[in-house]
Amino acid sequence: MKTENFFLKLVVDRDEKPDEFDWKPPLDRRAALKIFGAGALGSVVVGCGGGSSTSSSSGSSSTTATTVSLGVSAASTIVGTSVTLTAMVAPSEITGSVTFYNGSTSLGTGTISSGIATLTTSFSSAQTASLTAIYGGDSTYAASTSSAVSVAVTASGSSCGTSTNAVTEGPYWVADSASGYNRSDIRSDVAGTNIQSGVLFTLNIYVYDRKNSCVAVQNAQVDVWHCNMAGIYSGIQSSTNGKGADYTSQSWSRGYQLTDSSGKVSFTTIVPGWYTGRTTHIHIRFRSTYDTSSDGSTNTAQLFFDQTFINNLNTSVSPYSTHGSNSVTNAGDSIYNAEGGTTVLSLSGSASDGYTATFSVYLPLT
Repeated sequence: MKTENFFLKLVVDRDEKPDEFDWKPPLDRRAALKIFGAGALGSVVVGCGGGSSTSSSSGSSSTTATTVSLGVSAASTIVGTSVTLTAMVAPSEITGSVTFYNGSTSLGTGTISSGIATLTTSFSSAQTASLTAIYGGDSTYAASTSSAVSVAVTASGSSCGTSTNAVTEGPYWVADSASGYNRSDIRSDVAGTNIQSGVLFTLNIYVYDRKNSCVAVQNAQVDVWHCNMAGIYSGIQSSTNGKGADYTSQSWSRGYQLTDSSGKVSFTTIVPGWYTGRTTHIHIRFRSTYDTSSDGSTNTAQLFFDQTFINNLNTSVSPYSTHGSNSVTNAGDSIYNAEGGTTVLSLSGSASDGYTATFSVYLPLT
């Protein structure tokens, strides 16, 4: 079958009068539709006057499709036990990282190497975790998300029997019943002033009932208080605190929250510093059906940091390095030893981006 190429050109008639010479060659619209088809006129090049004829098309950039599949080292686990998540990314030449999620909560990232990215993590509460791995894509490769993988996390097993020793509340406890202390961000006074400088720190605490199958404890009041980067507490005036300066009108690094249905509270603060006679630590208090008192040592504990982390912080991270190293280590701290090293926080993150720690407490304290 012979194919014909047609070119339709509209020429302006210089006498400006409509007549039979306005179309060259003589081809009316009905004839053009019959020849080209009703949908073809959009591709016909039309010239006007003696100008040149042009055509344009919108170009589009495309990326190579990718896939992510997720594997988990165990289909079930217990609170606090590590599991490894493995993302397999295709094509295998992809570089970059994969972010792992439990629902909408980021668990962390893993660097892709030969199409594989891994992350080792643990869970701080009993739940059915819904895990996904997401590759964010780049200018060459499209983003993709794995199918969700469920992992059953239980509080049964040896972790359910873990107990936390009750210790002294220390001399710098301040009643926090005033309005504003019920808050998650404790970096400033309750009025929002005097924001303390230091490395950002997020502390997640889960509270479980050790005498009742380790179910999550809801509506327990969890109090947190600690010193600032320079080893000073707000809310008090004492010769042993900040060289006797008056901090009674200030309330930074103090606050409380009530646990949610999963037993969780979360505080945004800074990594504390140290003061003479003590290693770096954070005070916590629990008011629940086991102990509703507002003070006393029966419902208080203290959290600590790894000694290597403390040493590095105090010698190389500003502004802590201006305060210098502490002569008292964890091993030389009486409260640390009273808790047997069981309340040392495991950190993730960095000094530049901030650290996060999650700690589980099983009430009642012993």
